[in-house]
Amino acid sequence: MSDFDQTVYSGKGAPGMSGAPQPATPPPAPAKKRNPLLIIAGVGCALLLCVAVLAGVGLFMARDQLQDVMAGLTGATPTPLPASATPTEAALNPSPVPTEEVTAEAAPTEAATAEATVEAATATPTEEATPTPPAEPEFGSVTFALGATEDYQPVDAGITFQEGITEVHAIFEYSGMSKDYTWARVWYLDGKEVLRNAQKWTGDETGVFDYFIDAGNDPLFPGKWDLELYVEDKLVQSGSFTIEAQEGRTLAEETAEAEPTAEPATPTPEAEPSTPTPAPTKAPASSGGGTYKLVYTKWDGGQHNMYVADTNGQGEKFLLNRAAGPSWTPNGQEIFFFGEAGVDRQRLPDGRDFVVDGISNGIVALVNASALPTADTALFYQGLDWKQGTARWASVSPDGQMVAFDARPGGSDYRIYFLGTADNQQYRFEILGEQADWSPNSQRIVYRSGRDGKTGIWISNRDDSGHTLITNGGSDSFPAWSPNGNTIAFSRDEGGNVDIYTVNVDGSNLQRLTDAPGPDSLPIYTPSGDIIFRSARSGSWGIWKMSGSGGNQTEIIPNAGVGPDWAFSKMDVR
Repeated sequence: MSDFDQTVYSGKGAPGMSGAPQPATPPPAPAKKRNPLLIIAGVGCALLLCVAVLAGVGLFMARDQLQDVMAGLTGATPTPLPASATPTEAALNPSPVPTEEVTAEAAPTEAATAEATVEAATATPTEEATPTPPAEPEFGSVTFALGATEDYQPVDAGITFQEGITEVHAIFEYSGMSKDYTWARVWYLDGKEVLRNAQKWTGDETGVFDYFIDAGNDPLFPGKWDLELYVEDKLVQSGSFTIEAQEGRTLAEETAEAEPTAEPATPTPEAEPSTPTPAPTKAPASSGGGTYKLVYTKWDGGQHNMYVADTNGQGEKFLLNRAAGPSWTPNGQEIFFFGEAGVDRQRLPDGRDFVVDGISNGIVALVNASALPTADTALFYQGLDWKQGTARWASVSPDGQMVAFDARPGGSDYRIYFLGTADNQQYRFEILGEQADWSPNSQRIVYRSGRDGKTGIWISNRDDSGHTLITNGGSDSFPAWSPNGNTIAFSRDEGGNVDIYTVNVDGSNLQRLTDAPGPDSLPIYTPSGDIIFRSARSGSWGIWKMSGSGGNQTEIIPNAGVGPDWAFSKMDVR
């Protein structure tokens, strides 16, 4: 890249930090809406029989996924199960390895939206029925079912199910719980431990829990399934059900049939798009799990500052001042970003100031990103055509060959431009629109535009051909393409609240994923199909994580401010 300017911090003292944007008042928080994850009971005439049970009771739900485990049992390379780890250790020590750990990441990242249910009439007296002090956790008997209705009743409850089912709900009442407790779920199939997940309790002290497992839309294996529920390493409840094999088929027969396959040892089958998908995007949008590297910014009231952390919220590290809208290269060696005015003057956490010669506001590449450099060892590139001061973010194509950004030189409408990552190549394509994201094969982009008099989310080839409008909403913004190429996540203002939706690439199957008070926006996908997004539902902006279908919405990084123009706060995961 001989035509780039290559610079490092010179170590010269800078006279100050002038040139930063003036502080701006954050937009007012929208009116609060009902949070579907926490339903306060106290119901009307239709549920008179349940009032005694529901009064003051919190209804909660969670999901664990067995996709990796099922793949391991069929002869693919199994995910190691740390049988010696206690539930508390699994929850407090999540693995940094992206794809090799089930126990730490499956519980907080794999939950899909489930429905709480009330088991009002089926509880049977047991030894644990004796009242216990409020501080002593107690779980009621577990009811297994294939689903739950909107009025929280089990659907097709039983202890025996037929082969072919893809999920099973475990519904139970609880009391004496505390957010200081860690609870764990341990599953056995025919006496063999297949899953152990643990996490901090997030529910109320007393309530009803609808917890279910699935295998990523694949059928659960036939056999006897046993569930053990622990609180603080103490077994508090257990239950079991059986999935009967069709025509006497057994797990051994299923495994024998799977062993001759010559397919690669991949726990999650890939849904291929119509054109080849590059290596960094291998998992379907619903698979979830894994720990990845997140690069993001925080607005401090006057400028955006760039950080990296793991997608479990651990290991946060400050990188640069005045750096917005970052994006990883596929190999993780570089981070492209928009350098705000004054990016050439950096201040370290210890108060030292540095001047970066040859760098100005515009698109910039941090080229030693894989080493997570400190600010005084950062190494940059900036091409001569990259100094576009009206840009806001950068997005590197999955094949690593191009960088998209939007800008409005001369004060015109935003347009999407493209840079080459090699030899300072400049692509002359311009697309009328903003907030773009790449398809997995790097041939198309999804973006927001008002082209042709229709405002919404559009898809076009990168040479500005083949335009397709997939949503028709004036507020639809910040689209993100799923790693399997089938789904687009985006945000929409509906009824005064901004929430995250998904839609198929052909415009079908519109789904709403969030419905919390405060805005939810700026979604991005992890390589395994989870969604990272920004949310102000807690009263201040933070970074949250959920499954690709909207389950287990969990804050991973608090106090991550978003400035007046949200586009500067675009994030990226590798």
